[in-house]
Amino acid sequence: MTNFRRRLTASVACLVLAGLTGCASVGASSGNQFSADDASPEAKVLGDFLAGRYAYNIDDSEARLSYYSSAFKREPDNLVLGAKAVNAAISSGDAKIAKSLARSVNALSADEPLSRLILSALDMKSGKYSGAAKRLQKQPDDPSLGVMMAMIEAWAQYGSGDTEAAIEIFDSIEVGGYFDIIATLQKAQIFGQSGEAAKAMAAFDRVESSGVSPVSMAMARARYQSGAGDLEAALKDLSTFDKDVLDGVESGPIRTMLTALEAGKPIGVTLTPAQAASASLIDPAAEFFFQQRGYDAAEIYLRIALLMDPDNERAKLWLGATLERMERLNDAEDVYRSVPRSSDYIVSSDLAYANLLVRNDRDDEAETLLKRLVKEHPIFLVREALGLSYLINEDYAAALPYYNAMLDTMSEADIQDNPTPLFHRGICLVEMDRWEDAVGDFKKVLAINPEHSDALNYLGYTWVDRGENLDEAFDMIRKALALEPESGAITDSLGWAHYKLGQYSEARVHLENAVALSPDSATIIDHLGDVYWKLGRFLEAGYQWERALDFNPTDKERARIQAKLKGGLEAAKDLP
Repeated sequence: MTNFRRRLTASVACLVLAGLTGCASVGASSGNQFSADDASPEAKVLGDFLAGRYAYNIDDSEARLSYYSSAFKREPDNLVLGAKAVNAAISSGDAKIAKSLARSVNALSADEPLSRLILSALDMKSGKYSGAAKRLQKQPDDPSLGVMMAMIEAWAQYGSGDTEAAIEIFDSIEVGGYFDIIATLQKAQIFGQSGEAAKAMAAFDRVESSGVSPVSMAMARARYQSGAGDLEAALKDLSTFDKDVLDGVESGPIRTMLTALEAGKPIGVTLTPAQAASASLIDPAAEFFFQQRGYDAAEIYLRIALLMDPDNERAKLWLGATLERMERLNDAEDVYRSVPRSSDYIVSSDLAYANLLVRNDRDDEAETLLKRLVKEHPIFLVREALGLSYLINEDYAAALPYYNAMLDTMSEADIQDNPTPLFHRGICLVEMDRWEDAVGDFKKVLAINPEHSDALNYLGYTWVDRGENLDEAFDMIRKALALEPESGAITDSLGWAHYKLGQYSEARVHLENAVALSPDSATIIDHLGDVYWKLGRFLEAGYQWERALDFNPTDKERARIQAKLKGGLEAAKDLP
């Protein structure tokens, strides 16, 4: 895909150059055949610029960097091109190229903000705190970059020994709102490292009461308490947070901290100023820009964080999630795969990577990854993910033992809190023709949560499909649809219920709505084809069945669709 995009980008650049030089066609057979080498220097720069912009629009980070760098190389005094090249370099994750371009741009203008950030971040990584602080003193026009600069500058000042200046900078950020609390969290850590216990705990308490950055706050406070020798307080506070907020985590840094504290061991070491500055950028990226769909800003924050601390695996996780939202799936995959298997974040990273593989229809790779993860970390969350991967792959015989084993380890209280494994086992039982057992699981789920829309829909749909308990089935499906009116799957169930009762006109309305809500569902499109056939709209039925084959139907669905395409609806009546 990347190579195809690069070829396409090159083609667009060539067309741009052709337009600039007035050629009627590119590569036309004539005595004056145009070559890109014949273009004027200005045309070449503009061609690279437009190709870089196009690469940005299609999220090809490698091509974007290549073209913007080429344009800047052609006009090395053009600050605008240099800034775009720097931006492309940091987004590509190539620290070496980013550093080289940042130096060139900084030589043109010491005020250009992103090049200053990159060079300062690299200074922080090298422990050159005074140099980093000096670069960051002038605030840019962009407030999002300004906050980042101030956070890094403050930690740089602290690293160079000027605690007072660091606190003053964080005070300047405390102007109300979200970033006020983020700045308070940084001050809490500095007070703690400086031995000002009362100020540290007061700042931690303020952050905790705000509800902002709860995980970062809990870990930072526990590190401070442990470093101060109060392991008992650290264990008490972190255990309370784990129970009340996280509902008992099975993996990750908090679980690692709790395990150490429970064994009477201190947790970790004090963060360096570079590591603290790196950590300070994660929550603004994740809680603020990411939630506001400001993905470009979130990416810059996380990329700068990783320049300061390349081992910041939490930043990698959020960067991967950000890149996924930007549909830069290849880049996201590279980030997830860069998390080492020894990391506290490997479970989260592998689960995110497995989900990405499923999104890319690489289900077998996802299953292999999850099997490996189960061997390394046989915790409930991972086993549940592997069971779900079996469901996705329609391997119900393999999924059922996993769900049986999971449910055997769950207390009644656990199941009350999380009935999802019970619901998933019900699906396995349906597909394995153990219908009565399945009904028992679905009814138990609904007894726990009468508004479990998936269970309402699945049980109602299956009853309709079997021609059983139709009144109750209709009520369940209507209730599910009232809970999730935008669900294509539930709308399909209601349409299918009307279809099974021979109410084809009503069925058509609901199934057309379902297709509009879920345009890539083979099941729903197939159902719409069936109702069109019943209404005598045979050409439209065939068209819908053909379309359904393009959206990964199950093996059973594919066999039925192919039979219907050959012999009409009746040709599939004896198929399972």
